[in-house]
Amino acid sequence: MSNRIVIQGYPGCFHGEAAYRYFGDASIELIPADSFGILADTLSEHKADYAIMAIENSIAGTILQNYRILREYGFWISGEIYHRIELNLMALPGVDKKHIQTISSHPMALSQCISFLKSEYINTKLIESEDTALSALHISELQDGSQACIASKNAAKLYGLHILNESIETNKLNYTRFFILHRERELVNESEVDKASVYIKIPDKKGQLLKVLQCIQDLNLNLSKLQSFPVMGKLREYFFHMDVEFEEYSQFQNFIGQLFNLSTESKVLGVYKRDDFQIA
Repeated sequence: MSNRIVIQGYPGCFHGEAAYRYFGDASIELIPADSFGILADTLSEHKADYAIMAIENSIAGTILQNYRILREYGFWISGEIYHRIELNLMALPGVDKKHIQTISSHPMALSQCISFLKSEYINTKLIESEDTALSALHISELQDGSQACIASKNAAKLYGLHILNESIETNKLNYTRFFILHRERELVNESEVDKASVYIKIPDKKGQLLKVLQCIQDLNLNLSKLQSFPVMGKLREYFFHMDVEFEEYSQFQNFIGQLFNLSTESKVLGVYKRDDFQIA
């Protein structure tokens, strides 16, 4: 039986590519969602078994709203995957570049290609859409030669579009990190995990965050991510999201034990195998 995987986007999008890489081509059924909020509702309502959700990009940075989703929905992070994002400008076959009046794509994709767009299409209108692949689908359906979009090569193939410019992202080391999410906490195989995601809320006291960081150093953990978020409606109170890497699971257990005395609130969001991706 195939796993139902909800993704933000449509066939040909990068969420889908990441899903196939993580789960395998034959073992999943993709469920498209127009937004991360719809993605979260789909998983929460048992309409999907897992979700693939982007959390940060090497060019555009952290997707802050998705950390809020993780906290508020209580999803469990089962794994992570880094996926190379290669963005391409495409239009209908035979279209001349000088006839293009609009370029559409997801806002994150547009921001990742802004240097190219400013240099090559400075007078062209940019239109934000729900998804890179959906932009390609719309052009294919409308058969409008004045429109172009930014999407993956897979999207161009699926929707019969011609690639005008390949790999137009500002930085060629363009990677997105995706979380694999489950509704409920899963059993942890201690011998197969080496990374965890945690959020804490600490009191507004001098040196309190430093104490947490000192604890990480003392336990020989690697802090690979630290992200702060204001607590809604609370002045000078912050959540901190942390990704920590460890060699032995007992190191992480000791850390969680010590957080009880260092924070006013803490929760483990997931324990998983880190993706040791190779930069191509």
